[in-house]
Amino acid sequence: MKSLSKIVLCTGIGVLIAIGSAYAGSKLSLFINGQEYVTSTLDLQVKDGKVLIPIDRLAEAFKGKAVYDADKNEVQVTLPDSAQQAVQIRRLEAGLVPTTAKEALNTWVKGIQTRNGALQYAVFSHELRTKTKQEFEYYYWTTGGSSPHMTEIDKLKTKSLNKTTTQFSFDYGLRSSNWKGTGSAIVTVQKKTSQGYEGWYITNIKMKDPGDTGTTIGVEPFK
Repeated sequence: MKSLSKIVLCTGIGVLIAIGSAYAGSKLSLFINGQEYVTSTLDLQVKDGKVLIPIDRLAEAFKGKAVYDADKNEVQVTLPDSAQQAVQIRRLEAGLVPTTAKEALNTWVKGIQTRNGALQYAVFSHELRTKTKQEFEYYYWTTGGSSPHMTEIDKLKTKSLNKTTTQFSFDYGLRSSNWKGTGSAIVTVQKKTSQGYEGWYITNIKMKDPGDTGTTIGVEPFK
């Protein structure tokens, strides 16, 4: 096995890299998830409009390693568990892509009932994800509270706004150890592409009282 000091490829491995105005021979600034990385050891280059980097140095930057087997003519890249977990999460989300508007609603309701922020986020549109990701992360992907919690939904009404947009209005039960109540919500779902997958995604959520089940993310109050 040999180090890959001469092997380069277009930057990838599941990370998004934001590069400012650059040209061959310039000092490139590298940002990953908004955090700037020191690039002096990465040997970044721009060639024909593409960013190139030695794969072994990129792997090392993510606490992994890359080796080249000359006999087999293959490259072996080993990344830490976090990289594998990111792939696993993407696969799970791909399996949760709603094929109908009602499926998107049901998944969100289940996420609220189980206080599972990751499940709610999985059926959000790209725009709603952008608005809510930081808040989900702040609460460690847990929503709700000790009590009350959402129970069954009731009086469900379905309204087709157009061929690709459906709006649901409904009441839902609220329950704590010694109290029962009700709430109401309106959820708008659109057929669109998000994260590379076409399906039905939630674009807007309104609740009469967004705090009646505790911490609720991505929800607006009725006007």
